[in-house]
Amino acid sequence: MRLTTLKIEADQDIVRLRVVGQEVARHCGFAKFAETRIVTALLELGRNIVQHGGGGRMTLSLEPQANRLDLVVEAIDQGPGIPDVEARLAGADPLPGKAEGLGLGLRGVQRIADGMEVDSGAEGTRILARFSTRRAATEAAAIGAQIGTALAAMRQADPAAMLAQQNRELLDAIEERDMLMAEVHHRTKNNLALVTGLMRLSRASSQNEETRQVLRDLELRVKAITAIHERLQRASSADSAPLLPLLRDVADQTRQAFSTPDQEIAVAVTGEPLSLSGNAATDLALAAGELMTNACKHAFAGREKGRLHVSLSHENGMLKLTVSDDGRGLAPDMERPERSDSLGWRMIRTMTQKHGGFVRTSSGGTGLTVELGFGDAQLGLGPAA
Repeated sequence: MRLTTLKIEADQDIVRLRVVGQEVARHCGFAKFAETRIVTALLELGRNIVQHGGGGRMTLSLEPQANRLDLVVEAIDQGPGIPDVEARLAGADPLPGKAEGLGLGLRGVQRIADGMEVDSGAEGTRILARFSTRRAATEAAAIGAQIGTALAAMRQADPAAMLAQQNRELLDAIEERDMLMAEVHHRTKNNLALVTGLMRLSRASSQNEETRQVLRDLELRVKAITAIHERLQRASSADSAPLLPLLRDVADQTRQAFSTPDQEIAVAVTGEPLSLSGNAATDLALAAGELMTNACKHAFAGREKGRLHVSLSHENGMLKLTVSDDGRGLAPDMERPERSDSLGWRMIRTMTQKHGGFVRTSSGGTGLTVELGFGDAQLGLGPAA
C-alpha cells in the first residue's frame, strides 16, 4: 500500500521529508528512539539523492511480511550510479570528492533497516529499505487511512507546500504524457513503415494491374500519414503544426508516385504560413492528399503533362484550402465528385464535417477546382512559428 511519494531535488525537500517521515513512523507505532533512527535513515537517503543522484523521488509504503507490516522506503535517482556497491556497504572509505551527508552512508542505513536492497548502475540507483513495524498485516488499511488523514492535514496547514507538491505532480504527469506520446509516435512510424514495405512487396509480385493500382494508392496514403507523423514529431509542440510544410510533403509524395516516363506531374503549393492544431493539420493534409491523388488518376488521362495547384488562404475568419488542376474537367453529364460514394470522397467529407467545414467544386470544362472551407474556431488557427 503506497502511502506517499515525495520529489527529492533540493534542500527544502529534505526538510519536508523529515516532517513526513516523523508522521509516518509515529502512526506506524514505532517507539520514539526507533522513530528517530528511521527518520535519520530517510534523511541520509534523501541527501544521497540530492548530492549524488542529481534529484529523484522517495516512496513510502506499507507491505505485509510474514503476517506483519513493514514500512518500505524506495529511493530512486537517475544519477551516475554507485561504484562498487559491495565495498560501500562493507565500510569502504567515501568516494573522493563526495560529500558524506550525515556521516552514515549506505552502511549506516543498512544497520538501521531490517532489510536493504541496492541496485545501482549507469542508469541510476534504486535503494529499498525495510523497517518492521511489529503491527499485524490486517491493520494495513486502518494505518494507511490514519497516515493519509495526517498528511492531508499537514498539506492544508501549509498551503504553499501543498501548491508546490501539486505543481510537481502536474509536471510529472505532463512529462509522463509526453514520454508516452513520443513512444506512440515512434511505434506508429515503425508500423507504418512496415505496412508500406509489405504493400510495396505485394505490388511488385502482383500480376493484376488493378491490384497493383489499388496497392499503389494505399501506399501513397500511408506515406502521407507517415510524413505527417514525422513532421509532428519534429515540431516543438505536438499540439500544433504548420500546415504548409505538411501540404508540401504530401504534394511531393504525390508527384513522385504518379510521375512516370510517359507522364510528368507538377504540383505547386502556395499560401499563408499558418499553424493549426495537430489533429486539424493532419486531417486537412490527408484530405488535400486525397484530392491530389484523384486529380492524378483522372484528370490527365492521355496527356504527357499535368499541373496541380494547392493554395491556402485565410480571410474574414475563414480558412480555405483549394486544390485545382488543369486537366480535362467534368463533362456536363458527369456526377458531381463531392457526391461520390468512393472511399476517398467519403474520407474527405468525413474530415471536412469533423471540423465544421464545407466542400465546393467547380469546373469550367478545363480543369477541376475543389475548395474546402473552415471557420477559425474549429482549427486552433494561428500564425506559423
